[in-house]
Amino acid sequence: MPIVIGITAYGACVGLTRGEWGHGPRITIFSSLFHHGRNRVADTMAHEMLHAWLVVTGQAIEHDSDDWYAAVRRLSPAVLGLELDVRRGQDRKSVRVPNPAYESGNGKPKTLVRKQRVSHVHEKVAGWPSAFRPADYDWGEPIACPTY
Repeated sequence: MPIVIGITAYGACVGLTRGEWGHGPRITIFSSLFHHGRNRVADTMAHEMLHAWLVVTGQAIEHDSDDWYAAVRRLSPAVLGLELDVRRGQDRKSVRVPNPAYESGNGKPKTLVRKQRVSHVHEKVAGWPSAFRPADYDWGEPIACPTY
């Protein structure tokens, strides 16, 4: 599988997987990531390789897909050393809020059901596996990688 070391297409991305390339998925790793340590690079590669595997197996590759969540649950014991019971949508719940269009007698409901965020689980799942590492995690020795 082609792996490119360079500057990714988006400023916040340290890794990027493109599935539409004619020869299969292509992973790009931001060159500055290598200064953060071997284990940080390994986590990013695990993340991007998960995207690539989802492409190759014809599954949804997006972080908010059921396929992504299922793969994170399956792989976490091997990658993180712990099980994660994460489910798509568990970070939101339905609540009733006042309906601003309601007036007595106008036939509009007094309240509406809206989803509200109750946790930030999805942000962590989208950053798997690095986002689940403890604050004092040893990212390892930096890898020399010439940059421009």
